[in-house]
Amino acid sequence: MLKILIVDDEPDICELIHKLIDWEGLELVSLGSSWNGIDAMEIILRQKPDIVITDIQMPGMTGLEVIERASQQNLPTKFIVISGYREFEYAQQAIRFGVEDYLLKPISKTDLNLLLKRLLRESGAVRERRASENAIRKELQQKTSVLRRNELRQTLTDFNRTFHKELFSFQPGVFWAVCVHASCRDKADIRQSTLQKVLENVSMRIGETFKSQVFDSEYVVTDCNAYILMNYAEARHIAYRQRCEELQRLLADVSTQYQNLRFTFSAGSPVYTEEEIWRAFESAERASVLRLYAGSGKVIEHQRLRASLPDIPECKFSAEDSQTLLSRIETLQKEPSLALIRSVYGEFRSVESYSLSNLFQVTRTLILRIRNEVAAMGLREDPPPSEEESGIPSEDIIHKRLANCDTVDELADFLCEYTEAEIDYCSKLQIQKVGEPIRAAQEYVRAHINRQISLEEVSERAFVSAGYLSTLFKERTGKNFSDYVIETRIEEAKRLLRDPSLNIRGIAERVGYADQRHFSKVFQKMVGVTPTAYRKFYV
Repeated sequence: MLKILIVDDEPDICELIHKLIDWEGLELVSLGSSWNGIDAMEIILRQKPDIVITDIQMPGMTGLEVIERASQQNLPTKFIVISGYREFEYAQQAIRFGVEDYLLKPISKTDLNLLLKRLLRESGAVRERRASENAIRKELQQKTSVLRRNELRQTLTDFNRTFHKELFSFQPGVFWAVCVHASCRDKADIRQSTLQKVLENVSMRIGETFKSQVFDSEYVVTDCNAYILMNYAEARHIAYRQRCEELQRLLADVSTQYQNLRFTFSAGSPVYTEEEIWRAFESAERASVLRLYAGSGKVIEHQRLRASLPDIPECKFSAEDSQTLLSRIETLQKEPSLALIRSVYGEFRSVESYSLSNLFQVTRTLILRIRNEVAAMGLREDPPPSEEESGIPSEDIIHKRLANCDTVDELADFLCEYTEAEIDYCSKLQIQKVGEPIRAAQEYVRAHINRQISLEEVSERAFVSAGYLSTLFKERTGKNFSDYVIETRIEEAKRLLRDPSLNIRGIAERVGYADQRHFSKVFQKMVGVTPTAYRKFYV
């Protein structure tokens, strides 16, 4: 609904104009009347009416002066001038200030309401156009933001690619990248999506903190990291130390706000051209990885940390250790496998002559090798079934768990956890495979209990040799195959003896005994009473 203010130095004229307007029919709202230009201008600035109906000649400030001042303020208010003066010069001035129309006294009710109706239609069209323009502008901003963040994301995965600077408002100066790492104190929480929302909030806070100092900034969020790129003029560059102190203050704030998370802010080394932006990201990424060396929960500066590290070889699993670990996994030796992992990572943690910067990649490579080798050995299917069924984490969870680690011990713990899950699942499959011949033999015996059954016959059905089946049967059930056959026959005979319509000779034949006397002898030996005596208990 449009708001209307009536301005005239004659109260009777104001009241007349008010009565002429079809307020209800046009769905208009009255802001009342003003009898001079000064008061009218205050109301216009305060309440911002959509339409002002004003006289020209008024004390204090003329109607034209009110219109001119509103025009200078870029107010969207539309003006209708009403005057008894017919001089063309007033109309010219009013039109120059953007007046919608010029009505002469005496005012026609029809003309006034037709004019208001036209303004209503135009206002609706303007609102629709503005809404459409805003929607297009918003969509363009969203798409541009997606493109900008995709550009950062691709640069993170390929440091040497060409950076598409046309998506940004960069100016000559400094380019600086900050990496925010967040790890869950409870590792089960990494399956939730809230971590990325937190990283987005923290990134926006960092961007807002340095907003007044930068030409442009953008951020992108990965699993456990956020990367913020900032471009600012070197002349406006506050001291690097002051920037890091500001990051330290923000780190303390977010750590207090999100106590279930552990944050590390890593400041990359500044660069000075768009072509070197990848170096800004690379240095921030390296600083974040070096939290294994420097510790988490702090601001890590790439420049200072790299200067303090000696020129040392990178840590790695030796070929011998890797092969030993795979051999132990192949033979399902869980405890020796875990002990080897703990031993090697203990060296990574305690020996200062190792660089820990690539230990994430070392661990990832080893896990993926174990994953592939176990399948190639035939110990399990490839790919493994769901984590719920096998206990083996998916590649996505592997990636997130590794990114969530902050210490050498946490990396070792996860590698042990993964290795244990693989061995436990493969052991379960092996037990199932070993049990298959036993189950097949037992099912065959039950199905053919009415005749003589040999071990050789059953082993053929179980697809194993007679000797292996005999040994396996003893190991898995604690009894010989022949004893199992007799027990199965007697159990079936006991069930049949409870049916009074069956005679004992027929029962003997149905459980594989052609000789009734032999059947009775075996039954009494196994049960302690004769078949006839057993039946009396139930019939």
